[in-house]
Amino acid sequence: MKLDFTLDTYGTCVGQLRDELLPLQELANTWQFPYDIFFVLRVLPESIDRKTSRRFDSRDHTLELDISISYEQYQRMSKHEQREALGIYLYNYLSESVSKYNKHANKEIQNQLLDLVKKWMLENNWLDGKIDRARNLLVQNIGNYEVSQQLQLPLEEIEYILLRMNDYEPTDVHPDNIVVGKAPPYHL
Repeated sequence: MKLDFTLDTYGTCVGQLRDELLPLQELANTWQFPYDIFFVLRVLPESIDRKTSRRFDSRDHTLELDISISYEQYQRMSKHEQREALGIYLYNYLSESVSKYNKHANKEIQNQLLDLVKKWMLENNWLDGKIDRARNLLVQNIGNYEVSQQLQLPLEEIEYILLRMNDYEPTDVHPDNIVVGKAPPYHL
């Protein structure tokens, strides 16, 4: 099976996160599944109003998932937050999408694929990762410093998570995205 992730992005950490998906892409080459799946991750301004879409090509046996991500929302998120938000979105959209084409892959085969993807995502902090664990620890009134040490996340990140948990919605670009903004853009 071929599982592929391509980009149309700038100014967020999604380009770096796509690079983190390369081992999943390589691992999928060893899996058996009746069709290939191609993701396009588009980080676009909300003003463009582009919607996420899917298309199945019966001739090529490919499922194309074109995912639109809010540039404004991801600009305010740290790299860790972007990873977990993107992981949840990718997994849920993949699950929803493969279930729509059950004449090409029955439920058992779909579940096998989803289990493999979920296992990889859990092992690599794409689902239930450090951000989620930090939130759980902070709810238990464990101190910021202790959470930072336990999860090996910067203290500033823990403080930022706590602020967001208390309905603080930042308006500035997160520093992780400023650093990425100085790098050359990713191209399709």
